[in-house]
Parts: sequence; structure tokens; C-alpha cells
Amino acid sequence: MGGDPAFADVPPMPNASGRSLIEATFQRLRADIVEGRLAAGSRLAIEDLKSRYEVSGGTVREALSLLVADNLVQAQAQRGFHVTPMSLDDMRDLAATRVALECEALRQSVLNGDAEWEARVVSAFHRLSLIEERTMRDPVHLFNQWEPVNRDFHEALISACPSVWTRRFLSVLYVQMERYRRLTSRHNQPARNVHEEHQALRDSALARDAERCTALLRGHIESSISVVRQFGLLR
Repeated sequence: MGGDPAFADVPPMPNASGRSLIEATFQRLRADIVEGRLAAGSRLAIEDLKSRYEVSGGTVREALSLLVADNLVQAQAQRGFHVTPMSLDDMRDLAATRVALECEALRQSVLNGDAEWEARVVSAFHRLSLIEERTMRDPVHLFNQWEPVNRDFHEALISACPSVWTRRFLSVLYVQMERYRRLTSRHNQPARNVHEEHQALRDSALARDAERCTALLRGHIESSISVVRQFGLLR
């Protein structure tokens, strides 16, 4: 029997090994972008990426398409792929969106959290405290160790929020903000103590003080913008 002409030009789905290779390339590309090895605004040439990751051009294009969906890569007609630029306006937009979503998620989590949620917050803060003792002495070189533990703490705080979609959107925003956190990790304000900010978040969350906790979180997120302005890191 003849095939449906509507599907005549649809390429076959990659097999399991092909999907695994695309996922692995996506993860490596994503890490290189987020961690700054592929600079914001830089061109992503398919041939260069084929050599860099030792994969086919098709695999590179599939991985880039996934990153376009995450807004870490931009695709433009006649210009190819580029790493999404960074700017102060973009950072403000991300921070404002994160404040709106995460403060509400935190408020709901504080109001709804049970004993298991409390235990998760305490455990996540303990792990964060251990790494922050060392990170404060060398924030640049220890950032890769600190970042996932910091994320775990923030996710623990909002883990009792009943909205799955809110938590999913925040996961996307958190990755976008990581590029800016890395930028500001080299420049800290002497009056700011990030560990004390985290401790205050933990204490107010466990005290079920939703108003204080969300106010602290807003300041915690927005403080990074102050660092960027103070040191003129972005335009």
C-alpha cells in the first residue's frame, strides 16, 4: 500500500541510541552556554560544534533546536544559530518574572508544607551551609559545586506548592538566571552575606511567616541586579 503523501517528507524518528546522543549533545551544549564557555551572543557554527562534540551535523541541529525552545539559543534566517545575548533588561525581566512566580510558590509552600517539607528544607539548608562555608572564600572556583546545592535549597522551599506548572516554569527561569548568577559571582557587595540571606529564608519558612519569607526572597533575587549595576557588568 502507498504511504500517506502528507507524511512523505517527514524524517524518521531517531532510534533510542540516536535520541540518547541528541540528549547528551544537548546537555553538553547547554552546560557550555550556561557556564560561559560559549559566550553570550556568539555564533554557533554547525561544523565547529560537530568537531567540538564529535557528533553529526544532524545531531547538532537537533540539540540546537532544543536549546532554541529553552531560549538559550536563537535561530535567525540567513544568520544561523547564536547564543542568546545577555543584557540588563533581560536580567530585570527574568528577575521580575521569577519574583512573581517564586514568591507566590513560596507563600503557598509555607502555608501548605507538612513535616516532610520541613525536613527537606532543613536538610537542603544543611548541605548548602557546608558548601557556603568554603564558597565564601573562593566563590569563582567553587561555583560549580555551590550552584546545584543552592538550587536544591530553593526547590525545597517551594516543594509544597501544589502547582506543578509553577514549579516547572521556575525550573526554566532558574536555568536562565544561572548565566547571570555566574556573572555576579565574581563581584560581591561587601555588605551582602548570601549565607545569612539563606538562613533567614529557612528560619522564616519554618516559622510559617509567609509575608516575611516572601519579602526576603524578593530582596534575595533582586540583589543580583544591584551587583550588576554597581560594577557595570551589563548594558
